[in-house]
Amino acid sequence: TDLINESGKEWWRGFYTNATTFDLSAALADTTSYRYKLLLRDIDAIAAQLRKFQHADVPVLWRPLHEAAGGWFWWGAKGAESYQKLWRLLFDRLMNMHEMHNLIWVCTSNDFSWHPGNNVVDVIGLDIYTDPSSAMNSEWEAAQMVFDGAKMVALSESGTMPDVDKIRSFGVRWSWFSIWSGH
Repeated sequence: TDLINESGKEWWRGFYTNATTFDLSAALADTTSYRYKLLLRDIDAIAAQLRKFQHADVPVLWRPLHEAAGGWFWWGAKGAESYQKLWRLLFDRLMNMHEMHNLIWVCTSNDFSWHPGNNVVDVIGLDIYTDPSSAMNSEWEAAQMVFDGAKMVALSESGTMPDVDKIRSFGVRWSWFSIWSGH
């Protein structure tokens, strides 16, 4: 909702902050509002799709609301507190109302102050776009320190393939990695 829909800000780009005026903090503040109900409607629509995997006994690496701290998506545009509330709403509704128990919750934010809480996150995801020669060890070590090794850490997006020899030499143990590029 609240899409700008003009050149460069077309309706289909509405997940980007610059293509919508949607105010997440206002929507979350009024649970009787039209916009709050839209959030619930969308969560319920997502649940219907995820249920197909649950019925087939397929676990899902569920990575919603990624890169919120960057501010370029509407779910991060109003700050960490609104994002954390939305994450908890999503978690509560999918887990408790829809009884989705096949989801492995992956929270992707390189700014750990945005973390919504260990009780609603299974895996820490890091999106790292860096020099191909980087071992990405400092980011991995930071996550290990913050979460005291209690959470698996994944390289959820990277523009380059990790150098196996290099990450081994630094003791980096990504749970998995995903390459995000046009190549």
